[in-house]
Amino acid sequence: MSSPKESRLKKKLELRDFKLDALLKVTQAINSQSSEEDLMGQYVDALKSNLGIDRLVLYAADLDGHEWKLLVAAGTDASWPDSRPASFFSGLDLDNIGLAGAMGGDEHPSDVVVPVHQNDEAIALVLAGDTTDDDRGVSPVVKHLNFLVTLTNILVVARRNAQMVERSLKQEALRRELELAGEMQALLLPQTWDHLDLDVAGYYKPHTQVGGDYYDAFVAGSGKLVVCMADVSGKGMSAALLMSNFQAQVRALFQVENATLSATLHTLNQRVMHIAQGEKYITFFAAVFDPQTREMEYVNCGHNPPLFVGSDGSSRLLEEGCVGLGMFRDIPSMNVGRLAAPAGSVLCCYTDGLVEQENNLEVPFGTDRLLGLLSHHQGQTLEAVHDAIVASLDAFRGDEPPLDDTAMLTCRFS
Repeated sequence: MSSPKESRLKKKLELRDFKLDALLKVTQAINSQSSEEDLMGQYVDALKSNLGIDRLVLYAADLDGHEWKLLVAAGTDASWPDSRPASFFSGLDLDNIGLAGAMGGDEHPSDVVVPVHQNDEAIALVLAGDTTDDDRGVSPVVKHLNFLVTLTNILVVARRNAQMVERSLKQEALRRELELAGEMQALLLPQTWDHLDLDVAGYYKPHTQVGGDYYDAFVAGSGKLVVCMADVSGKGMSAALLMSNFQAQVRALFQVENATLSATLHTLNQRVMHIAQGEKYITFFAAVFDPQTREMEYVNCGHNPPLFVGSDGSSRLLEEGCVGLGMFRDIPSMNVGRLAAPAGSVLCCYTDGLVEQENNLEVPFGTDRLLGLLSHHQGQTLEAVHDAIVASLDAFRGDEPPLDDTAMLTCRFS
């Protein structure tokens, strides 16, 4: 028969072995990617069933720290919300172990409240209590406090790390999807202009991987040349998807031989309204050039007014038109602009990301600066003109981030 001292030693060894085994099992469960429900079941079983900690409530903060989720509520009849806002815990002492009563708990005021930290930040809170003491009159919560903190920390940190990995994987998948979408969107923009009896150059730099700017130049069903540029309100994937659909609509509608420019734009407006349901609109500029008469007619649908520089050096902003497409079910009024486009004259279309870009003094790049660059580099190729404009824009904005997508389409009439 063993002595009381030997019995106590044996119990200590058994308790130590149990705790080590419990930590090993939990670690193995984490490594095998067991579900959160299974992990919390092991947590409750180790503390409640084997160590006599009868009441357990565990809240853990989400990665952003805005909300705390209830992970465990065992041995308590109280109703615990599935989640609490971070503000609920902001008034508590999350640096030290305390009593529930001191922290406003009224069901079991003697229960112990244990904050769990990672990198000096409170990421979880455990409320633990018991109904009976051990044979020495020591509370199981107090007796096993270090183990409670260790086990809770392992589980909560592992859960947090798993969430971080999952978020990182999702962000990488999204980044790749946006990258592919950007590549596909770039392919939708014209790559060559050899089929046109017109000198054309395009430039596009999206604010993010995908954007809502678009330009095009093509031969219409009437045999005339169409030059257009558009900008969808908003940014990101939704703007890019709407713009891709719009591009297809533009190409199709301008192939109708006898349709006037105004009739085509009224139809485009109805289709944008049908697709976007008033949630987005498109600013659009379209010009139709007749090589036989050298007359160009245009409509500016709420877009940044393109610059037209005549062969004699004179310039004007092309502002005649109407409201943006998709703003109203029916366009209230529309003015069609007309002008002659002699050989050597230049049409420069652009989006707001160019002229509205500000420097560190909050001064916009502006159309006057753009006109000056067009005039200064007039004898160069259009690609060289664009390079000069982009270089000037980058130098102008300095350390300021890009405001928006930036697009240019410049034509020199031959």
